[in-house]
Amino acid sequence: MKKGRDVKFIIYQVLYIFVICVIALKGADINLEEVLDAKQVVKKTYADSLKKYIDSILALGLIPSISIDTNKIFTAEDMEKVMAELNQLKKDIPPPIVQQEQIRIKTETTKPDIKEPDKIKKATVQGVELTQYSQSSLKNPYSETLVITADGKTLASIPPQQSAKILLGGESSVTFRVGDATDTKPTKQKQSPKVEIQKVYAGGSLRQVQNSVGFRVTILSNNPGDLDVKISGPVSTKQVSPTVFDVTLTLLGSQAAFDAWTKGKDEPYKASFTVNIKDKYNPKFSISQIGVFTFDKW
Repeated sequence: MKKGRDVKFIIYQVLYIFVICVIALKGADINLEEVLDAKQVVKKTYADSLKKYIDSILALGLIPSISIDTNKIFTAEDMEKVMAELNQLKKDIPPPIVQQEQIRIKTETTKPDIKEPDKIKKATVQGVELTQYSQSSLKNPYSETLVITADGKTLASIPPQQSAKILLGGESSVTFRVGDATDTKPTKQKQSPKVEIQKVYAGGSLRQVQNSVGFRVTILSNNPGDLDVKISGPVSTKQVSPTVFDVTLTLLGSQAAFDAWTKGKDEPYKASFTVNIKDKYNPKFSISQIGVFTFDKW
């Protein structure tokens, strides 16, 4: 709004000066009733020069404020005086300062993709559950060394992508470490093994008993690989699975041998076998159990 008022003011001032110039050229007063003598008329060159100075002042962004008494009749001497004042005003005006618009160049800089330390993914250890008094084989799937410790001692240091066997005693927990990442797992308590001896023969004579499997022995254990199983006596054994054995009696091979063996014994006759189980890593888990065959004649 202020800028609009300034423009209107300039236009009104120019029109006002133009009227004054017309009056000066025509040599008449403001009401145009009296015509001046030609000698007193302002020269046209003065009017043109006055207009030129006004235009230059306006081009500099300056707004002149001219106060003219409209009742006064201007003479050539008056115009020369005005021109002299304008010349002095032009000398006093400092040269315009031309401000060049600064050209701003927007440069886009690409920042390198640098990961912050807390955003770098660290290896996570997936510790497995290990059993006390047992040996386990572990593989290190990581790109760094896997260190396994328990109770302040190192159980194993496994290079990347390699395997190793871990032997535990009675440690209550195990710590797995890869670089700065760790995982602590409690150890599993080992259970004492058990033996089941199941009779599968029908009985009868010695020859009938010895012609078929007499007993099936089953070992109950969460760690059968830690056990040494021995079945002793006048028997033969066949391992059906890691924890299952079939037992067949092989006591005597003839009637004469039978008579000699039964002399002084009472019926029913008996022959036994023993199942011995020994834990490789803890003698406390070793057990023994007996199975008995019975028969009444050759």
